[in-house]
Amino acid sequence: MKRANSINRDGHFGRSVPSIWLLIISLVLTALPLGACKKVTNSFPTFPSSESSSSSGTSETTEKTVSQTYELTIASPLSYETCQYLAKLYVAKSQGLLGEGVDGETVDLDFLSSIDLPFVLNVYGTSDTGCNLSTLAKWRADGNLPDIFLAGEFDLSVGAGYILPITDYLAETPLPSADRIYPQMLREFSREDLQFGIPYQNSVAVLFCDMEVLNQAGIPAVSYQQSKKSLESILMKINELNQEERVALPFYMAGSMMLYLPCSLHNSRYLSVSVTEDRLESSYRSSMDYVSHLVESGYTYESLNEEEIELLFDGLSPLLSRKVGVWTGMTDEILRYDNYMPNTLSLMQFPTTEEDVYSPPLLASYPLCVSSTCENPKEAVDLMTFMALDEDALLLTARLQSREGYLPSVSYPSVWKAFTGRQKYGMYLIQYEDKMDQAIYIPAISQSARFQQDLGYILETIEPNLMIKEEDQNE
Repeated sequence: MKRANSINRDGHFGRSVPSIWLLIISLVLTALPLGACKKVTNSFPTFPSSESSSSSGTSETTEKTVSQTYELTIASPLSYETCQYLAKLYVAKSQGLLGEGVDGETVDLDFLSSIDLPFVLNVYGTSDTGCNLSTLAKWRADGNLPDIFLAGEFDLSVGAGYILPITDYLAETPLPSADRIYPQMLREFSREDLQFGIPYQNSVAVLFCDMEVLNQAGIPAVSYQQSKKSLESILMKINELNQEERVALPFYMAGSMMLYLPCSLHNSRYLSVSVTEDRLESSYRSSMDYVSHLVESGYTYESLNEEEIELLFDGLSPLLSRKVGVWTGMTDEILRYDNYMPNTLSLMQFPTTEEDVYSPPLLASYPLCVSSTCENPKEAVDLMTFMALDEDALLLTARLQSREGYLPSVSYPSVWKAFTGRQKYGMYLIQYEDKMDQAIYIPAISQSARFQQDLGYILETIEPNLMIKEEDQNE
């Protein structure tokens, strides 16, 4: 029987031979690859001081007049209207025009409309996760690289020279106090002691579930907190629906969990299979054992052969077929699934070893950056930092353009309330507010060049061995 072998559009890889995970376990002890991430520390990033650091960037803006117009272009998921209001709020605050007790939640939009900007602000629209490398390349070739942009492929953009180091400019830019910024999140966007970006938005790795399928299996509700044991119990109950014929798939692509299981099960730093020492760690091996067990139990897509896949899904995308119980993903994908299951989509955390505890937030963070072609970098850094970290700016952003599936990059309680309170699935995300200091930063799968390289290596390594193993079994 020919087995299924696929890579879905999110970069997850699938296999349908139950014994594959036993093979992988032996392989990871010799060679395999993934990304890298670090756990949070408490030290706060420092930037070089400057003789002019006592005068903030906002004072420069105060001194500018309409006759001293320059241009800035920003590329982000925010609308033209939202960006204009944020720029006007920036000017109003820097000039002391915001009345006492007025904040981003309550400021009058007519008042903001009356503010004259000392610069022209152009706006490019992007996807929710920002600009990819090909878009930046096209803009640069056309001479239209924006001054400020949300980087969807940060490491690649730095390597290609699209991003300007901003360390010196930050030394002259007023930042919120250290207890309002997540220091490790800020450090995620530094390379070789140079700061290249300011954290703007965060997505969390989660388990999605379709409650329609779970209800059919006699599961009326699920807890956001999940352990290895409770998750397996859910999958086992779903699989009981298949006693006479296969009508549901408990878990789609359990192998994709391996990216983050060591983090959630053992509170481990992100373990890379590119590093020999990492793949030898017990937390990595025990995570592989768990995934292998789920596959061998017949709960996962990798357990199916091609005929079983065709009979179950009839050519439909499994995640949109309404026949899958649980799958992995990032919260920035919520709207994709909500569009197909608006009343039955639910979220669970990645499992832990113990019952009734939270796993650390597994964050993919996206930064705002200044382009290397920017002609007004100081002004761009000031505006960008204001948009990303200022309490009033974030309150106004949430008020004007709430975006589903994202966590803020600051710890202001008012911002967390505004962000999550306006989201349909915010009740899940608010649970991370007091756990951000435990966050483990992960590569965004679809945007990590390192992950794509590792995935290719895994498939190239496993494929010949799998074929040999199947031939031996058939003899």
